[in-house]
Amino acid sequence: MRGIRLLWSNAVISVAAAGCVLRSWCMSHSADMAPVVPWGFAAGIGAATWIAYTWQRHVKSTRPRGLRSAHLHWLNTHKRTLRRVGLFMVPAAVLPLAHATDVATATLSTTLLLFAGLALAGLLTLLYAGLPGVQGVQLAIRRLPRLKLLWIGLTWAIITALWPVLLDSADHSVGGVNLVLMIGERALVIMALTLPFDLRDRKWDPASMKTLPQLWGTAGTRSAAVIMLVAAALASMTATDGNIVYGLGPLFMVPLVASAHERQPPWYFLLLDAALIADAALVLAFS
Repeated sequence: MRGIRLLWSNAVISVAAAGCVLRSWCMSHSADMAPVVPWGFAAGIGAATWIAYTWQRHVKSTRPRGLRSAHLHWLNTHKRTLRRVGLFMVPAAVLPLAHATDVATATLSTTLLLFAGLALAGLLTLLYAGLPGVQGVQLAIRRLPRLKLLWIGLTWAIITALWPVLLDSADHSVGGVNLVLMIGERALVIMALTLPFDLRDRKWDPASMKTLPQLWGTAGTRSAAVIMLVAAALASMTATDGNIVYGLGPLFMVPLVASAHERQPPWYFLLLDAALIADAALVLAFS
């Protein structure tokens, strides 16, 4: 039951988002002797992630078949607590925006890249599940055929890779190829860890969504997730001049996604989120 509470409360995924931020930042500063780790920025992204995921769950709860009955009951039971936590999170969630102004002191191209990315990520986050109510589902971009996984990977790549990598860009440059590798690495990892969730939901999601598990089945989904993680590990090591520490995390996740199926218990999905935290801890400890 504790695992279910952690999973449904979005607590683990929020810490995981903060961990992804720190991992990406460490990748871009891997050559520095004594970098100052942006803990406050990472915590702010974690808070914003909690608000975003809780908002999307609320949106789904306002329409028929938006949430499974057990999820809906849990949400309704904890609504007051979630509102209070949300209000508490808001100040921390807006704090990272102050760091966006730091990037504005860098080159014009860097500034435009970040703000265009943030605008896109904000739009994808707001409309991912649509707006509240039955009519609001018409705006849900997650329901566009074949694109649900791409939206998730792109949003996470912008927020937890592009943004932290561009921090301190006024006096800390990252090559264009390495920037692409770091963004692509994060998108691949997030999509690989999302696939088991999509596999679990393939009969719950409308057939019109044409998610990868709906199209490729269990074996195809597992294979795609494994390939994504191996590619992410190679991208990580390439971007950091062969540093094996950055490739270990994605490779350690391979057994998890390789065992994905529709009837995995809640603790399995909790482990998928927690794997991102473990990966970040590994990087912080040994990079």
